[in-house]
Amino acid sequence: MSGFRILPWLVLTSVTIAGCQAGPKTEENRSSLTTDESREICLSDPHGGLPIDEALREQQNRARQLANKPDEWILVGKGWVAKARRSADPGFYVNVEACASAALHVEPASVAALELRGLALMNDHRFAEARDTARTILARGVKDSVALGTLSDALLELGAFDESAAATQDMVDLRPDMSSYSRASYVRWLQGDRANAKLFLRYALNGRDARDPEPAAWTLVQAGILYWNEGDYEGADAVFAEALKFLPDYPPALVGRGRVALSRRQPAAAVAFLEKAFRINPLVETAWLLGDAREMIGGPGAGSREYERAVEEGRRTDRLTLALFYATKDREPDEALRLIETERATRGGVYVDDAYAWALFRAGKIHEARKASDRALRLGTPDARLLYHAGAIRLAAGDKDGRDLVRRALALNPRFDWTGAAEAARLMANDGEPAAP
Repeated sequence: MSGFRILPWLVLTSVTIAGCQAGPKTEENRSSLTTDESREICLSDPHGGLPIDEALREQQNRARQLANKPDEWILVGKGWVAKARRSADPGFYVNVEACASAALHVEPASVAALELRGLALMNDHRFAEARDTARTILARGVKDSVALGTLSDALLELGAFDESAAATQDMVDLRPDMSSYSRASYVRWLQGDRANAKLFLRYALNGRDARDPEPAAWTLVQAGILYWNEGDYEGADAVFAEALKFLPDYPPALVGRGRVALSRRQPAAAVAFLEKAFRINPLVETAWLLGDAREMIGGPGAGSREYERAVEEGRRTDRLTLALFYATKDREPDEALRLIETERATRGGVYVDDAYAWALFRAGKIHEARKASDRALRLGTPDARLLYHAGAIRLAAGDKDGRDLVRRALALNPRFDWTGAAEAARLMANDGEPAAP
């Protein structure tokens, strides 16, 4: 596969939402753990009876016996990574960082330990530190696919798209596998190249391993999201269902099926999927979607408890999604702005720009919203939410070309969001155009 190019301005001669899952943002500096503290957290019982838990316990026993061997701590850390991904519970990255710290106490220059630390930093939303950790590894002249993946992900979260794409290119050149191809797919999708985004996901899935089903399940979820973003709800649901064959009760796939059910106006089915997903992994977006499903069934107010849960989780773990939730629901405009402005201090990218634009719009700051919205569209990302927000903002600014953006949003994915799609349909209806189906 040499010669593969993910960048559209380079020649494609052959051949993301990458695998970094959202986790709690914390200011705690876990790298300052003492040796004893690191080992204690690393050796915590995984509290499960699955084979992955038994394998983790066995490796922990080896680490206890061979505590002066950094590789033993690293293997435990990798076990915690596997558990975090298998359960879709980012809280286990606390254990990952502890294992990295334990290894570094034994061997301060350990590349494998720094790889683990980079993953933990990404999970903690400490993107600049994750970028610097990856660069530390690569500066040693080490050809390291894990470090390149962390670098790509961190740069993307920091808003450095071109640098992120270049790191992904280096990753593919070094090791064309599921991890690199899934990132390449996301890069292409962000740039509006849906055909090659699908192609690269197919290449990624060619590398699936039945002995390790989580990466395949995660990649299938990314494929399902891509189809859903095109308004292909039947195709998306089939792909999410396939992911659940690899990992039953996998929260990202359950959320995907719940999202599809909402788009199909099947709120009872959505509730069943989303309740199960939230019990396993209580994320802001899951509570938000569950609230939408309950309101579709019971009318205004029926989803209030779920919306409260979204706020509770957002304040604790995910300011970006909470800011977008507030702006979407047209609630707490000052708080939405405060949250997204705080988030912008440490990260960037088109989705941060979009959330900022929408929060500004709801606060009545149309001129500033237009500037942020223009930035959100700079890559040509085929996301109906971004297109609708941009169109509504332009219309509010007196730019009639906004109608075309709203029309494109509804043509691409007519039920992209319960609240937003209804607003978009009303805009078109008020302008003499038919409402979305």
